[in-house]
Amino acid sequence: MGCENASRLDKAPASAERGAAAAPMPIKADHSGSVEDRLTRLENNLARYGDTLEWVNGIHEQQKQQAKAQAEQQRREEPDPDAVFAVDIAPDLKLGQIEGPAGAPVTIVEAWDFA
Repeated sequence: MGCENASRLDKAPASAERGAAAAPMPIKADHSGSVEDRLTRLENNLARYGDTLEWVNGIHEQQKQQAKAQAEQQRREEPDPDAVFAVDIAPDLKLGQIEGPAGAPVTIVEAWDFA
């Protein structure tokens, strides 16, 4: 026993039919004819679409160069994780602004700003 009321979906095609109709048709290459005929078709297609292909390839190359330039710029702007900075601590040592032993192998510099 199902619903007694009519629905707009009753007239809709089944999902299998709808999926087959909505799917794009695969591109099929024409493999018929002799090798010379096929070569002629290829040459004609190249003559017809060659300029467009060159234009698309040029745009693709531009995009690759832009992406490379952006990646290089981002790499330059990011801080180097292996960077080591020299900080003159002699004035702080004279003023006694140190914590821990003076002969420690590592110096940690604390910096802050009260702006």
